[in-house]
Amino acid sequence: MVDAPDSKSGEGNLVRVRVSPALPTKNKIMKNIKNLTAVFSLFSTGITIVTNGTNRKQFFGCTVNSFSSLSLVPPKFLFCLGNENLNLKSFKFNSPLNVNFLAKSQLNLSNKFAGSLEKRWVNTKYKIANNKVPFFPESLGLLEAKVEKKVISGDHTIIICLITNCIKLNTKKPLIYYKSKYHTV
Repeated sequence: MVDAPDSKSGEGNLVRVRVSPALPTKNKIMKNIKNLTAVFSLFSTGITIVTNGTNRKQFFGCTVNSFSSLSLVPPKFLFCLGNENLNLKSFKFNSPLNVNFLAKSQLNLSNKFAGSLEKRWVNTKYKIANNKVPFFPESLGLLEAKVEKKVISGDHTIIICLITNCIKLNTKKPLIYYKSKYHTV
């Protein structure tokens, strides 16, 4: 607590004001990015591939582990992409997309869709879902959805989606990411 001038009374009276401790500076946070990344890696996540595009020339897909369910009524989820992702603009309002929940057997597919854009669809087996977007039938499950909203936050964009269809495809073991490495249960 500190004494500060009372600006409302205009009479020079002092009032007691609670002072919050200072937040860490940006420089201090930046110095700890490596540590922060290491702590974030302690959170186990499932691995997904998000796909969009309704014709072969527009197909896009990328490996995503920043996926989260958001709401049951109405059914929604969210995922995040880095703001530097050149395909971020392809996720337009109401555009269709799919989320493929990957099985352990799809580790190579996960790496492929985390790599070179040009090679992602080369010799890749996929089918077309009801929403006209590609999906991978060997996945554990599929969410068909459409983009409802995009929110820029820091160095990422949060993409909020409304689910239009969901399908359980397989009962294999899931592909998990923990401490920056693939695992399974």
